[in-house]
Amino acid sequence: MIIPIHGLKYHKFKHPRIGDEVILIKERENLFDPMAIAAYNKSKQQIGYISAQSNQNEKVYKRMLEESIRGHIWSIGKNQILVEIDLPKL
Repeated sequence: MIIPIHGLKYHKFKHPRIGDEVILIKERENLFDPMAIAAYNKSKQQIGYISAQSNQNEKVYKRMLEESIRGHIWSIGKNQILVEIDLPKL
């Protein structure tokens, strides 16, 4: 599954490359979105979020069996990064 990561302009991080590892982590304590999923690079720098308005957010959140899941950068754009992840079957 390919998912977009948004909010890049709000975080400072090392410029990513295609193939770099990304870690998606549930943020249960997020006051604005209880189903928030933050994206971090291998250096533990936050790079953004899966958009709360995205229909993929809920799908990914519910299928994450652990608190985090790993993926890899598939594409890099000006305002978003596309990440490829393998979600477990329900």
